[in-house]
Amino acid sequence: MSEQKKYNKIEDAIIEYLDGDLKETALKLATYLNESDDLSLVLLPWELDKGKTIAFKIKHNEHYIGWILIKDNGEWLFDNFNFSHLGEFCDDDEEFTAAVFEHINPCSASCGCPCVEPCQLSKETTIFGKKFCNVCFQHTHGFVNPDEKNLGYIKKLIEYSKKAIPHKEIYHCNHL
Repeated sequence: MSEQKKYNKIEDAIIEYLDGDLKETALKLATYLNESDDLSLVLLPWELDKGKTIAFKIKHNEHYIGWILIKDNGEWLFDNFNFSHLGEFCDDDEEFTAAVFEHINPCSASCGCPCVEPCQLSKETTIFGKKFCNVCFQHTHGFVNPDEKNLGYIKKLIEYSKKAIPHKEIYHCNHL
């Protein structure tokens, strides 16, 4: 991609840039999101990575809970914008919570966040009952090229976010 392409549907970008199992898994997530009555996909209206990445934000009510990035190098990722609103929830699935914990992003001065520099908003937070220090207030580590198992975790994470978002004030530059 040399210039940002515009897509009406995420499936078009998935089909154009992904192959094999990656394409099938991404299409399954797109189907899940499209079949939901309370979620929608919104194409990012500006160029990302000099046109090399197509981004669709996941909207629930008036909040963006995450995004899906489709990259021209054949990979994709799901990123939840903020885990800090999940503290009041508990989940008995230890593999799921371990996967969430692996994707928590400690704040660092080199994170490259364009909206706040220097970042003074990292915080101590509780996520699924476990305390974490110095957590980035708006970015997680994305699920890069998730497999079927991680796709299940992503869907579960989206469902938790849908329960939490309307009840919490969460700042994220992508809510704009």
